[in-house]
Amino acid sequence: MKIVIGVGIASHPISAAGNTWNSLNWALGFRELGWDVWITEAIASDKCVDLQWQRVPVEQSANLAYWDEVVAKFGLANRATLLIDGGAPDLDSFRDFCAEADLFLNLSGHFQSEAVSFPKALKIYQDGDPAFSQVWVESYGVDMHFAAHDRFLTAGLRLGQPDTFSPTCGIEWIPTFPPVALKYWPPAWQDQNQSPRENFDRFTSVAHWEGYKSSEWRGEWFHGKREEFRKFTDVPRSVSRPIELATHVATHEAELGPFREGGWQFTEATPICSTLDAYAAYIRGSSAEFSIAKGGYVLSRAGWFSDRAVCYAASGKPLVAQDTGLGELLPAGEGFHAFATPREAIAACERVIADFPAQQRAARALAEEYFDSGKVLTRILNRL
Repeated sequence: MKIVIGVGIASHPISAAGNTWNSLNWALGFRELGWDVWITEAIASDKCVDLQWQRVPVEQSANLAYWDEVVAKFGLANRATLLIDGGAPDLDSFRDFCAEADLFLNLSGHFQSEAVSFPKALKIYQDGDPAFSQVWVESYGVDMHFAAHDRFLTAGLRLGQPDTFSPTCGIEWIPTFPPVALKYWPPAWQDQNQSPRENFDRFTSVAHWEGYKSSEWRGEWFHGKREEFRKFTDVPRSVSRPIELATHVATHEAELGPFREGGWQFTEATPICSTLDAYAAYIRGSSAEFSIAKGGYVLSRAGWFSDRAVCYAASGKPLVAQDTGLGELLPAGEGFHAFATPREAIAACERVIADFPAQQRAARALAEEYFDSGKVLTRILNRL
């Protein structure tokens, strides 16, 4: 079986390792299932930049260098096509593959190019931003290119349910957890004498401070992360271990004073996200994840789940995550803890700290049962 996957790698060439891992977990997951996988991306030459974000010719760009580095690292060089202004050196062979492909999976709908077509393939749109994507269409008339696809996946595990607050754009959305290719995300203790840590160090997460600009639907505002962080300003002060956030500290330093007073610790995200290995090392070096969701995810109650969280869980890192309406879709209390209020957040953190070895094993077990790419992708294929 042949699949073409539209990814987001070259378009985010600087300090975006988390974004790259999201694309790779889909591609590597299908490859582990035995599929013949070809990844592709389309970018414009006038968007190519160097490492200082200055426009440069394609040949000198960070975009091309990063693409080449990633595909070589994972043995995808003969199954990867970067279309630049619609062209590529291997365009003829890529077109032949597309003509025979069984599936075309478009991650976040980013791949848009008239250079290739998929006459046989079932064309699948994968939505990583449930509620936001649909609100952009309904309230602002944004063309998310839904019409070019046949079936639709979403990381909103409850999108479309009667008690969720989000449009659906008249589409039947297939809910799915983000996949993680477990072969590439082993438990952190695999190289630590085969047993989980005894001592808890710190909670961490990697996140943009703001996220998306606010959007309105039916009189309610779907905010980004800034507004949600403010609800939990003082939580770390009441937790017995540090909570650290890797974000763009220098850019947002003027806002961080009250959070530092509340006990938050910050580290610059740029070096952490600069390479795939650095990103993985940061996660594996953490004790657990403490994460705040975008306000739109919280408001919608559509059950959004993070593609970063599945990497933490696979590494054996317990998850303490702001509630987005998952309900009973994940067993709470063992490896995964949802919170809606500061009091709940503090209690969840302390439970993880108090029972740390067992919580690590439970997190890995969650990944093996719910997030393993083999199981996630098989469940999706059975729904198509």
